[in-house]
Amino acid sequence: MKKKISFLILVNNEAKTIKKEISDILKLKKKINFRLIIVQDGSSDGTYEILNKLIKKDIRLFNKRDRMGYYNAFRKGVELSEGDVIFFSDTGGKYDYKNFIKFYKYYEKKNLDLLACYRIDREDKLLRRILTLFYTIIINSIFFLNFKDYDCGFKIFNRSKLLKILKNYNFDKNLITSQIFLYFVKNKFNILQLPIKYKEKKNRNSRGIPTNKIIPIIIRSLFNLIRIRLDNKTS
Repeated sequence: MKKKISFLILVNNEAKTIKKEISDILKLKKKINFRLIIVQDGSSDGTYEILNKLIKKDIRLFNKRDRMGYYNAFRKGVELSEGDVIFFSDTGGKYDYKNFIKFYKYYEKKNLDLLACYRIDREDKLLRRILTLFYTIIINSIFFLNFKDYDCGFKIFNRSKLLKILKNYNFDKNLITSQIFLYFVKNKFNILQLPIKYKEKKNRNSRGIPTNKIIPIIIRSLFNLIRIRLDNKTS
């Protein structure tokens, strides 16, 4: 029996690229069947209006004028998803969506609960690359792990296990996907990491954490990591 797949993207201020991104995603339906879930989170550049005109029967759209933030948008997207598996990706041209076709074969073959990518060939801001490295080293040191990237926004989730994680634990609103990753580890779920080319450029304004807020958020996140490390509850 084939598994039912939801393809989840979070969108904020992507008016210049969102039509092409949706088109690129829907082309993948020639090779694998899925339902596209779009959570548009408080865009101010016309993305809201563009998406209202692009509604199709194979797209489930949550289109909100007010900003929820990445954490709440992610949870809403998971809530709207259906089936057995969630393909999740950041938008903005950061990744080649065709990788999902290749990576899903690994996910199925190895009976994974989480396929989490790590970013390679990065050309984004140097500070972001340094902080990613620092954050990864700290997590590996605290949890005695050896993964390469916890916060990469390109993952394949076992949906039922993701729902249990979100239901049973408390999260800091920043760096949500890395916290989820760690709870998958703590619950001894089956995880594999694969490399993915990261295409974001230095001059692009990222939807993620503003550069001037990264350092204080990382510091706050360190205390949150210790809290997760000491949390012995399993889902």
